[in-house]
Amino acid sequence: MDGLSIAVLGPGGVGGFLAGVLVKEGFCVTCVTSDASVEIIKQEGLRIESKAFGDFTVYPKVATRLESEPDILFVTMKATTLKNALDRVDPCLVGNSAVVPLLNGIEHMQILRSRYGDRVVAATIGNFSASKVSPNHIIHTTPSAPSAHVEMASDGDIPKSRLQEISDMLAKVNITVDVLDTEAVVLWRKLIRLNAIACTTSASDRTIGFIKSDKWWRKKLEGCVIEGINVSNVEGVEMNSETVMEQIDRLPDGLTTSMQRDINAGNSSEIDAIAGAVIRAGKRHGISCPTIEELMNIIQDRIETISNTL
Repeated sequence: MDGLSIAVLGPGGVGGFLAGVLVKEGFCVTCVTSDASVEIIKQEGLRIESKAFGDFTVYPKVATRLESEPDILFVTMKATTLKNALDRVDPCLVGNSAVVPLLNGIEHMQILRSRYGDRVVAATIGNFSASKVSPNHIIHTTPSAPSAHVEMASDGDIPKSRLQEISDMLAKVNITVDVLDTEAVVLWRKLIRLNAIACTTSASDRTIGFIKSDKWWRKKLEGCVIEGINVSNVEGVEMNSETVMEQIDRLPDGLTTSMQRDINAGNSSEIDAIAGAVIRAGKRHGISCPTIEELMNIIQDRIETISNTL
């Protein structure tokens, strides 16, 4: 068994998958989650259904509150439940840990830093698709290795050697890692692309293939990208809209987004953490984002309509 101790706060699609494959590889993992989920995982284990890893069940440690200091704490719930979930992790228990959030958006960094200080690492996960279908059942649909790609950077107290340690650990479960120069680059590189995809798929309730091929919706997609880049530029992250659109054009046509699926199911969505974060950052610099605001309004109308029918 590897010597690193790992805690996963919020073992949903991302965190449940990570916990499962790391336990399978021999790492010591504790899942920190709700009372009900703790009991189910204790009794039935954590079940992973994966095209890349096969189907298996593991039995990680489980707790409703973190009880001992881990080397690495992955924070993996959605932004909508972040603040409540943090009550499960006392700051005194992560004084020497690397805190690695794999959340969408940028504003969670301030929330986490206010609680855990400079032990927080900026990180994103991409090229990854998984969903939690029950408290102990994760379906991972990324078809082959690498099973995901993580980008990280630390402007705080975490040394490069610890980032390398995390990279080496994730490599053992076929997750590739790039360590970038700054936290802002890590966060904005994903947010610009994700915001454009999530806003257009959620507003239209169509796949990305439709968005890319339909003249009107493609214009909205490009508008989201350009407006996001306008904001990122003044935040110190220069990006090229053509490069981002090339990345989006390579996505499989059948792709939908978790925000779109959450809205359709009547669940809380990350619209505020994704689109709202871009708009608020723009307002701080006097930059308008009319396309993003237009799609956000359409999405809010869809949310209200769906809510009234459920």
